[in-house]
Amino acid sequence: MPPRRSHQKSHTGCITCKRRHVKCDESGPPCKRCKTRDVNCEYAEITPRPQISPNPSQDITEAASPDPLISCPIFPANAHHLDLQLMHRWSTSAYKSCCTPGSGDDKLWQLTVPALALQYDFLLNGILALSAFESANALLLHQNDEEENSNREKYTNCAIEHQIIALSNFRTQLSSSSPCADHRAAICFSLMMMVLTFASVRFGKPLEKDIVETAIAHFELVRGAVQIAESDEEHRVSQNEYAQRLTPFQDLPLTTLDPAIANIMADVRELNDERIVQTVQDTSERRKEQVALWEACKKALSLLQDCFERCVGPVYRGYALGWLNMAGEEYVRALKGNDNVALLILMLWGVLVERLGNDVWWAQEFGNSLVDEISNEYLRDASYPSIQNIMQRVQQLI
Repeated sequence: MPPRRSHQKSHTGCITCKRRHVKCDESGPPCKRCKTRDVNCEYAEITPRPQISPNPSQDITEAASPDPLISCPIFPANAHHLDLQLMHRWSTSAYKSCCTPGSGDDKLWQLTVPALALQYDFLLNGILALSAFESANALLLHQNDEEENSNREKYTNCAIEHQIIALSNFRTQLSSSSPCADHRAAICFSLMMMVLTFASVRFGKPLEKDIVETAIAHFELVRGAVQIAESDEEHRVSQNEYAQRLTPFQDLPLTTLDPAIANIMADVRELNDERIVQTVQDTSERRKEQVALWEACKKALSLLQDCFERCVGPVYRGYALGWLNMAGEEYVRALKGNDNVALLILMLWGVLVERLGNDVWWAQEFGNSLVDEISNEYLRDASYPSIQNIMQRVQQLI
């Protein structure tokens, strides 16, 4: 992955920018970056000091220190103890990484999914992989300790091993003549794989050779899982009690689209329209191909604008993760063909996902890494000045 852009350190900038290791313009609160990314902007000098309670014993009770075995896990000496530790971590903290705000699905992930994992190895290995990634993430707060750095690396490697096994087993299950008898296992694993995909990028170890291919691979897995679930007429996904508690995407409250995003989308839309004009003199086959790309990108961009307008705040930001599946197979085919417009749209999605990283640990750095990869590898040699201009403006939003 290409190195991140360098910048001068800010000593009086906001806490949010410091955590993300980006330069703050110190104009806030909110600063320009936080305002653009729709996140809280805090400055150390205006952070209120904690009030002292007249009852010291009450403070001790309420501010009890977290269990060090959870906040700072130690990598076990043997594999048996490691599996036990990871299953315990799942039931106490890691399962929360898969919970959807507003659905009340906590018990599903904490209790039902481990029970299903006794029947499906891909789900069991998924649990172990995600618990290992979550353990590695907990140790990121202790980067100066050599032993904890070593433990973090061990947990990361353990997570990748289980993720590979889980993915292999699930693909075998999808291609089997007798897919999952319980559709919940397939759906839960596809959601779990989304978290694992993002987490692997966060720790610099995506399973595919790059992030774009990682996103495409996950789309294909989800598509296979949905086909399994929809084949069960009695237990369709739409009839699931947890899915029914969620607000339908079309009913999410609308917000005003950020002007910078709106201007970039307008330019991408114009670039997409140009392909139709430029193919007037081409063969009918070539023109048919370009029309199909135009339609796919037009649909994807329209849906992405809906996501920017609706997927706002910690409760609704997670809906943005379903955008690629809503965009559909024709758009994914355009990505596989390295279509310039399709890649620019994916860059914009990266901006939206980066905002999600402020709410969940596993999404941190994914959007930034995706934008960097597309601009520095896929579109690095793009000859159109308009493409270079759009890329630069998208990068400024990260």
